[in-house]
Amino acid sequence: MVENWVGRLFAFAGRRLPSQAPRLARIAANGVGRSRKIDRSHRVFPSERRIRFTEMEYGIAREPAAEAVRRVLECAARPELGVAFPIEVRFAPADDLTLSTAHGRDTCYVAVHQDRRLDWEAYFRAVERIMDSYGGRPHWGKRHFQTAETLAPRYPRWAQFAALRRRLDPNRVFANAYTDRVLGAGG
Repeated sequence: MVENWVGRLFAFAGRRLPSQAPRLARIAANGVGRSRKIDRSHRVFPSERRIRFTEMEYGIAREPAAEAVRRVLECAARPELGVAFPIEVRFAPADDLTLSTAHGRDTCYVAVHQDRRLDWEAYFRAVERIMDSYGGRPHWGKRHFQTAETLAPRYPRWAQFAALRRRLDPNRVFANAYTDRVLGAGG
């Protein structure tokens, strides 16, 4: 209830008074209890969300996580960005899935949010520049500005995936503007 109803009021206030958004975010953060949950992801992460926002999430190697999060916090504190949402940080072990954001490295995930009615692009682009400096891999289903050319070097098995894609979908039946941008129109 607090997260949705009180959060909705804070989001409304942040839209009306953008210069106060960082202050509102600090007040909200202090009012939310800290918790630690260890369980299967389907039991931990689902929650009802009544506040409409847009989100970007990046996976980076675990080692520089503290430094990267500090930089993102500094970015979010810039008053002109009007950020009133929390920054979420989580960790996952390395895996061997071809286009996984955790492929081959223990991973720190950094997610940033913004009210969907506000200008989110300036904030997300600034955070993306930070994530790029750590070889960040964006969440495939959330906002980002990457292209196949910028993504390919970040995935060790990109070429194998592209070859498999060409073999299994030679006529691009499963292609659209987004997949053309992030996977390439021809490969």
